[in-house]
Amino acid sequence: MIFKYKHIRFILGWCALILFTQCSDSSDDTTVDQDAIDQATIEEFLTENEIVAIADGSGIHYSIIDTVLTGAPAAGSILSIYYSARILNGSAYDENTRSNSNDSVKLKQGVGAVYPVGLDVGLGLMREGETFKFYIPSSLAYGDYSFSSLIPENSILEIEIELAAVQNEADILSEQLTAIDAYILDEALNNTTINPLDSIEYLAAEQIYYKRMVAGTADDTLRQNDFATISYIGTNLLKEEFDRRPSAEPLTYTFGANAIIVGLDDGVSAMERGETALIILPSHKAYGESAFVIPSYRKQDFVDLEIIPQYAAKVAPYEVLIFETSLLNNP
Repeated sequence: MIFKYKHIRFILGWCALILFTQCSDSSDDTTVDQDAIDQATIEEFLTENEIVAIADGSGIHYSIIDTVLTGAPAAGSILSIYYSARILNGSAYDENTRSNSNDSVKLKQGVGAVYPVGLDVGLGLMREGETFKFYIPSSLAYGDYSFSSLIPENSILEIEIELAAVQNEADILSEQLTAIDAYILDEALNNTTINPLDSIEYLAAEQIYYKRMVAGTADDTLRQNDFATISYIGTNLLKEEFDRRPSAEPLTYTFGANAIIVGLDDGVSAMERGETALIILPSHKAYGESAFVIPSYRKQDFVDLEIIPQYAAKVAPYEVLIFETSLLNNP
């Protein structure tokens, strides 16, 4: 789970995403026919329901529900959205709406970290404050893959998006540092009577937080390319566990060799063998944009199909991570 992955940068060419997209210039007549069927079905639906929609060159259609001409453009930015997704002419299969008093969810547009890919394309057309409805053909959705009876194969998707905010990486970091400070206060991490050993420290060069909890062997620190053996429990700010390696099954890796996520390796660099420490990572030192998937509760399917890495099934985009880590004496 904590091994280093390049941030998700899947090619958005429609021929590149196995099972989830299909080549429009393929010699496979079945694929060509399905594309034509989808486009005809969308256009018929729009006509019958008197919906004014724009056909994008990618193959999606979209109708503009609310427009804000002066809003910040979404393309290439970090977006906070509300959404409702349904099969065309069907019932909703996933949603996160303002009316249900939910918090908006974050994602990164335009870097191949949004699924279905047709939604990623559509988001790039929006501005902050706007609400669009997208009609996404199956070739830009899930193709002939089926999520049981909920989303049959070759489904056309209808996804309504409210774009609540457009941000950049600096905005996100500022928000996360504020959230971490609040967590430190709530958990009394600077109270060494409740939480020994030391007060929490912000390592400015590494941009991570560090608290020594159990002392190790003085001055017995790691050097570049040493073997490091660690156990850990990984959680988020809500104390939800996403990964663990107990001391009976520790992880051994090459320290400083870009083998695990950079923020955790930075934290281990401050540790002495035998020490236990709390290491808190802003998202840019962990898994960054991770992956945003609709339906959100079927992320494991995307992992099984090798479209997103394993960590993305449990770590949300732009999530602060906390590792309670022990640096063990190597066997």
